[in-house]
Amino acid sequence: MWRDRLRPASFRGAQFHVEAGVRASGRRIAMHEYAKRDDPYAEDLGRRARRHPISAYLVGADYQAPRDQLIDALEREGAGMLVHPTLGSFRVVCGGYSVRESRERGGFCEFDIEFLESGSTGADRFFEDTAANVVNKSDDAAAAAAGRAGEDLTK
Repeated sequence: MWRDRLRPASFRGAQFHVEAGVRASGRRIAMHEYAKRDDPYAEDLGRRARRHPISAYLVGADYQAPRDQLIDALEREGAGMLVHPTLGSFRVVCGGYSVRESRERGGFCEFDIEFLESGSTGADRFFEDTAANVVNKSDDAAAAAAGRAGEDLTK
């Protein structure tokens, strides 16, 4: 049964209940439209960052302590681990949140949170060192030219 597979929701260890959650993504598309041409070109620029907007809540006579713990986790710098009840675990950052409390609903607070996929800086990807390549090729060319200068060119 699906209820048996639900995980307790948390962010950086701060637990909460989920009223509703969404996962949004797609492709980043640059549309190119040209003058005097009826055929556009859709350029695929890669996957959009995944977004996880969540409506969360805390309830109970002592809900203030978990509320404050969750607020601290949401406001902390950098990425943290989100455990989503149905989708699994993700490294995310908090893009923003709001919290509502009302007199009529004592012992209850509701959060609207936007979690964003944290991704990486790109520093872990391989980039060719073009400056070093130019220096190496220049050295190779200079060595080859020096070697040819000593050759007998009359042959």
